Amino acid sequence: PFCLVDAACRKIERLVLSTTLVTNIIYEEKYKPVGLILIPGPGLSHKHLKYGEENIILDGYIDHRGQEVKSVSTQKIKEGLKRLQAEGIENVAVVGKFSVRNPAQEEKVKEIISQGDYNFNNITLGHQLSGNLNYHRRIIAAYYNTAVSSVHQNFINSIEASLQAREIKADLYLLKCDGGTVDLENSREIPIKTVNSGPAASIMGTMVLNQSSQTGIALDIGGTTTDFGLFIKGETAFKPKGIEIDKHPTLIRGLYSHSIALGGDSEVQVEAGKIKVGPERRGPAAALGGPAPTPTDALLVLDQIKENEAKQLEFDLKKAENKLLALKKELDLNFYSDYLQGDESELCLTALAQIIIDQIAAKIEKTIAQILKTIKNQPVYTINELLKSPEIEPEYIIGIGGPAASLTEFLAAQLNLKAVVPKHSKVANALGAAFAHPTIETTVRADTARGWLDIVEAGIHRQLKDRNFDLQDAERLAQEWTLKRFKEEKYPVEIISRESFNVIRNRRNKGQIIEVKAQIKPGLIADLKGGKLVI
Repeated sequence: PFCLVDAACRKIERLVLSTTLVTNIIYEEKYKPVGLILIPGPGLSHKHLKYGEENIILDGYIDHRGQEVKSVSTQKIKEGLKRLQAEGIENVAVVGKFSVRNPAQEEKVKEIISQGDYNFNNITLGHQLSGNLNYHRRIIAAYYNTAVSSVHQNFINSIEASLQAREIKADLYLLKCDGGTVDLENSREIPIKTVNSGPAASIMGTMVLNQSSQTGIALDIGGTTTDFGLFIKGETAFKPKGIEIDKHPTLIRGLYSHSIALGGDSEVQVEAGKIKVGPERRGPAAALGGPAPTPTDALLVLDQIKENEAKQLEFDLKKAENKLLALKKELDLNFYSDYLQGDESELCLTALAQIIIDQIAAKIEKTIAQILKTIKNQPVYTINELLKSPEIEPEYIIGIGGPAASLTEFLAAQLNLKAVVPKHSKVANALGAAFAHPTIETTVRADTARGWLDIVEAGIHRQLKDRNFDLQDAERLAQEWTLKRFKEEKYPVEIISRESFNVIRNRRNKGQIIEVKAQIKPGLIADLKGGKLVI
């Protein structure tokens, strides 16, 4: 919540918001239809590219070197736009296969829209979202970027109005899924980069609170979900190709995270005689007046919630016990004979609570095993390097969030790992957002044989006069433009990918194609040591 005291409000200099808005819109499908205008060129079946509510396929294409081989028909563009308009579609994404190397055809479509009598509210051009190639991933990213734009714009407008009402003149940022921040105005064009902002805040918050250089698993156990993060030798892990959104791959670079629908407020019920925890959440814990028993109630019954915390939150143990007892009449004890002691013919209340916690632990343990198996079979990117064959052997579990203190030690014992529950763990998400600094990336691509230069994210596509331009020149240019676009020099720039290959024609070397990507290295604006801020 915003500060309500005028004097205190005026002292705020920097405000960072971590939001689950975009994520929720996508997973709950609370967005309007999106029309895709695709320019795939030859060599690909159009069937597997089609996504969303309506697809317009245009002829014409840019080749892999950024040259326009065939122009797109103005008439066909207008016919496609008319079709979308007739179907009441207000959101449009335009994506060409090699548009990151020449966006002219995407921009032509947008120009025709701007000059015509159309009622499209949101338009995304695919080349603006990433400098990387991968047509299918760029289509998915552009689709969702357009889909969430209207709600995101309303969110920004509401935030700005709230700040103005409270006379707050602070710099305002949103946390992105890569653990960096973006200022509010620039986020208008790229709302999709704030997807997974919540898990990113958890991971960055874990970084603030945990200075270990070991490899470990981070758990943020919330009310509805548990978010998993991965630290490799103290550094956060990234998705090198891009994160998945609703199980679809994108080019949106982000921290490695995984979420399951299991949390402290997940509903506990009985199905076919067995205990089932989640994925639904019907409200708060029964101990707080909720309609159904939850894992939080089980922890309370097991005396795993500290007495002072229970009093502070006004937990009612009797309400928790009553909701859990109501489950017993539907249970098939044949499934839970191991929980019976001696000659007992029915489960005691603590045994029932233990079944619930054991089930949660088993699901989290299984998820961790799946994460490690997946990571070991694919490259993983950390802040400093790409690990092609990582040997990832976790040494600890660090828990944050409400039930973290109660569950982390139990889980760690099950997995034979060290348990870490840092001080301030319940506000780790907020700390992660507050401490994260801005990040941007810049892609420089040069074709010396053709004499052409692209600085993709800066929107520069021009002739390259220096035919001796080489890989080192591209790295220098990428670093310079990253700083120029960032406008701050206090955070380090790093090269995160580089490649070059010769262009051979008639057995002669005609030049090189060079591609370099630089970024402001994700990290923290300060350290928290001994509970104190150290800048």
